[in-house]
This record gives sequence, structure tokens and C-alpha cells, in this order.
Amino acid sequence: MSRLLRFVCAFVVYTVIDMAWSLSPVAAAMYARLHEASGNDWSFGKPMDAWGAMEIVALMVFFALIALANSELAIAPALRERNLQRAMKNAFLLGCAAYATYSVPVFAAIANWPAALIPIDILTGGLLSLATSTIVTWWALRRPAA
Repeated sequence: MSRLLRFVCAFVVYTVIDMAWSLSPVAAAMYARLHEASGNDWSFGKPMDAWGAMEIVALMVFFALIALANSELAIAPALRERNLQRAMKNAFLLGCAAYATYSVPVFAAIANWPAALIPIDILTGGLLSLATSTIVTWWALRRPAA
């Protein structure tokens, strides 16, 4: 599987999975409960209908970077070794680290940011990367060799 195809697959899979989670009723209800419990002193985001070009570009840059990291740090080593478990382990660690890099500083910097979001965000990042790299690696390992 070429680097470009690996990246494109990781980008598409991650984007679909992330958007499905982020827009799900489960996630919306969870964030609403945490917002209410914290006294409404923080805001998790702005409505998508208020987004402009900068928000879309920022989101696409994030998706591209996380897809590239999954492609190079989880999927490529797993394909070289023909070992799905390598992709799963590397991807989960990568996703946890990426989301911790966001969640912990935000918690430290924003008053009343719910501490419960730290493990939730870290686990979410790990699971999103795990799912992405597992799907792409599984598919690539089953493709006939060229």
C-alpha cells in the first residue's frame, strides 16, 4: 500500500469516525451534562452553523496531522511486520498522547473546565486512532500483493 493511499484511507476513516462521535447524541448529551455540572463557566464549542473558513481549515489540518501520524507511526510499521496488533497498540498510544496534549493544558488553563473530561478526552483520542489504524491496516493486510 502506497504512502499516499495509506494517508488518504486514514484521513477518510478518522474524519468519518471522529465526526460520527462528535455529532452523536451520546457525545452531545455528555458535554451538555458536564457543562451544566460545571456551572456553565466554559463553552465547549460554537455551533457548526457559525463556523467560517478558519474553523474548517483548522479542522482539516487536525484531521490531516492525526491521519499522517496514524499512517506513519501505526499503520506503516504494522504493514511492514504484517501485524495488526502493532497497529492497534501504536495507534492507541498515539491517540491517547495526542488528546492528552490538548486536554491537560486546557484543564490547567480554563477555569471550571471539568476534570472528568481529561480521561474522557484521552480515552476518546486513543479509541479514535485505534479504530482508524485497525480498519486501515486490516483492509491493507487483506489486499492482494501487487
